[in-house]
Amino acid sequence: MGACDKSTMDAITENDDLLALEAELVRRAHALGPRFRERAAATEQNRALLKETMQDLFEARLLRYFQPRRHGGFELEWGAQYAIGRAVAHYCPSTAWIVAVVGAHASFLSRMKPEVQDEVWGPNQDQLIATGSVTKRGGARRVPGGLQASVQVGFSSGCDHAEWAMFGVKVEGAHDHYQIVVPRKDWQIADTWHVAGMRGTGTKDLVLEDVFVPEHRTLSVHDWINANPPGAKANPGYISHVEFMPFVGTSLLGPMVGAAEGALNGYVETTRSRRGVMFGEQVADSATVQLRLAESSAELSAADVVIRDQIAYLRHVGHSGETVPAEKRLSMNRDRAFAGRLCLSATERLTAQMGALGLFDSNPVQRHFRDVNAIATQIGINWDRNMAPYAKWLLGLPTGDPKIDGENRQKAPE
Repeated sequence: MGACDKSTMDAITENDDLLALEAELVRRAHALGPRFRERAAATEQNRALLKETMQDLFEARLLRYFQPRRHGGFELEWGAQYAIGRAVAHYCPSTAWIVAVVGAHASFLSRMKPEVQDEVWGPNQDQLIATGSVTKRGGARRVPGGLQASVQVGFSSGCDHAEWAMFGVKVEGAHDHYQIVVPRKDWQIADTWHVAGMRGTGTKDLVLEDVFVPEHRTLSVHDWINANPPGAKANPGYISHVEFMPFVGTSLLGPMVGAAEGALNGYVETTRSRRGVMFGEQVADSATVQLRLAESSAELSAADVVIRDQIAYLRHVGHSGETVPAEKRLSMNRDRAFAGRLCLSATERLTAQMGALGLFDSNPVQRHFRDVNAIATQIGINWDRNMAPYAKWLLGLPTGDPKIDGENRQKAPE
């Protein structure tokens, strides 16, 4: 980005206008979009973002939206990752995933002890922080001064470009899991990411082999996820202070909605000039085509409304300090899954409407179709995982969530 862009961002930051900062980052995302689109096929083939794409993201400061201000970030409102990720996903969903999901890991680190925040961001404010919480083998044990870890964790998006990673590990003899922060020199990448969709995210495994993690880089998940974790004393933004669990699922939604919207945009661009193979008719004149396009567009608008409503609620919670009640947590999970289903339905309808043309890898709509299907499997918006618990709550049945089931809840609404 040019010097003018940097001056614009600095001026907005000084005025402390968080929504204007978010809007500027969205503008930058769209400005970079044509580059991301041009690289989308190569990104997919590379199975990780290209180095030049990472350089663009750092230069535009698109990964600093939740980074603490004391370390060069903006500490924006929750939901900024939705707006920015949605914009990027119009052009390349894999790049959007790194921006919205992995970029939001800055909020994870901002809740850790201030010493480790200083260790990560002090020398270099341009950081992508990988995470891994799905344990495939191993764990950690307590030793003098910290933890000794040997573990392999799955689904670490963006790890090829990360200098630091956060691992969720089970500690021998401890009731709670721990979050640990580890530098790049101490972990290896296992190249496991051979998949049907979201190939460019580089979501590989991370491996620790008998690595010592000093105490200041460790924190129990209980202390990390609940209100007022250790990082709160260093960062004024509410994201570092709130009970975190109700917030964490939002980051998936920008790539999901934006990828589906990118499919719709690609479909419209192709269909405007497309003619039937057999008879040469103008495809856009078909009433069926028009109806299905309108239906998909309506589904995406509805998904956006559902998500924006949830973001507005979470911003209210952040500013007010209120606790999210059990029913609301369940309904938020339900609504995220419902928004994801709307995106999936809209994209599948448009891809099927393209006939054989929709099968080709060279068709951008097909890439977005693959990526939307891949995102829909993620546990945070998976249909089966997130719909049934709310119905169980309505019926007075155990939901499977010990925290929710243990609360004294009010009578379910009629």
